[in-house]
Amino acid sequence: MKLNNTTPVPNVFFDAQIGNLSGSAIRVYLKIVRNLLGWRDENGNVKKKDWIAHSQFEKAGLSNRSVTNGIQELLNENLIQVTDYLNNDLADPFQRKKAKRVYYALLLENQKKTTFYNEKTKEIPPQELRSTKEISLPKYTANERVPDSFRIEQIKRQQERMQIQRDNW
Repeated sequence: MKLNNTTPVPNVFFDAQIGNLSGSAIRVYLKIVRNLLGWRDENGNVKKKDWIAHSQFEKAGLSNRSVTNGIQELLNENLIQVTDYLNNDLADPFQRKKAKRVYYALLLENQKKTTFYNEKTKEIPPQELRSTKEISLPKYTANERVPDSFRIEQIKRQQERMQIQRDNW
């Protein structure tokens, strides 16, 4: 059975953790899950970690302080791992603030029971996906005129890519 337009959330989150977390921690966790488990490559692999800017978390309706508190709460509950591009641990908020790019990963107890496990190849694949920020379409300035035919083609290509991703689930 395929569930199009959905993102799988690890059961351990609902079974053991959701009752212990604040609303901001839940929103931050779900944003991380969306950016990691909500994207698949042509082989059905998901991301193990992703660069997520602080402003992306704020789009979930949280203040800057709530995002920081939510991240720290998830770190304290050992649900996520936060590193820089060299995989240096950024558990301290001051270290995260100084880092240029902060990468987030989910810490899951048994990866074979999660979506990291690829049923086709029976293995946990290496991280080879591009950052979510690199996947988005280019932005245009307000004064820049884009021909309608060009924009229609962009939308069609985007829809085709999205359908391929959904079909690979």
